[in-house]
Amino acid sequence: MSLAGVGRASAGTVAIEVAGLTRSFGGTPVLQGVDLSLPAGGVLGLLGPNGSGKTTTVRILTGVLRADHARTLRVLGHDLPAEIADVRPRIGVQTDTSLYDRLSALDNLAFFGRLYGMSRDEARTAASALLERFGLGERARHRVGAFSKGMKQKALIARALIADPELVFLDEPTAGLDPEAAHELMTYIHDVSRAEGRTFFITSHRLEEMEAVCTRVGVLSGGRVVAQGVPGEVARAVVPEVRVRVTAAPSAVLDLGAVRSIDGVVGVTATDDGARVELAERERIPRVVREIAALPVDLLGVAEEPPTLEEAYLRLVGASTPQPAPEEVTAR
Repeated sequence: MSLAGVGRASAGTVAIEVAGLTRSFGGTPVLQGVDLSLPAGGVLGLLGPNGSGKTTTVRILTGVLRADHARTLRVLGHDLPAEIADVRPRIGVQTDTSLYDRLSALDNLAFFGRLYGMSRDEARTAASALLERFGLGERARHRVGAFSKGMKQKALIARALIADPELVFLDEPTAGLDPEAAHELMTYIHDVSRAEGRTFFITSHRLEEMEAVCTRVGVLSGGRVVAQGVPGEVARAVVPEVRVRVTAAPSAVLDLGAVRSIDGVVGVTATDDGARVELAERERIPRVVREIAALPVDLLGVAEEPPTLEEAYLRLVGASTPQPAPEEVTAR
């Protein structure tokens, strides 16, 4: 009998609960008190520089590693590591080493399906459908060892989904994929999560993709999650500046000095098509916009420019080596 769908968590429940998670390697601390929460049916993007502990976190949550300590470590309602045997049949995990090069893609996926308790026919039917879904249908009977890196990555993701798991862990899933394939994968995750209530835990460096698909993000730095929540709310909490983008025709006619003199404006930066205006408070936007509209220039557009997840990420962890964790920011 297939284990697919057994015990699927209902909407509103919590799929992952982590509090005070620590882990060291050879005396070097990697995780120093990680707190995470992911509702069932959501998509969590765990972000952080190389070496920040993203993969270590995934390995602990999937039972590959043990935590040194955790006040709470619960997946799909089960405490780890004591109840990992109850968790494994309900999760799918994408790793870099879970395919056999000498087997075809179809045989690889069917094999892992059988390990989950699927019948031979169930496993091969599910494997064929997934390979078609990821554009590998014509290569289904080819040996995986001859695949390109991108093709192997697609097969690895398909392997994680073979038994219809309710919780899927994807570690850097778009690595090795071209932009079109990466977009297709993220669209698939978005659609499946919303249509089927499937939960995804994703690590990635591609911030734009995470911002588009994730219902929550967490940012790892200095061994701790220094921000987590809805992407837009995290961005606003970390980057509080209020900005308005003004598009004018021709842009050279826009009097930047006049814009700068408007009460409530704290900064103006020229752009190719107008200006970026920074305000002291969001409540001042309507009045500032009216005064800009009264200037002797043809306006093509005025819109608030919200902060991006990338801006927030760079402020939290910088663009290089992880630093000691800043004060935690939580946006819920």
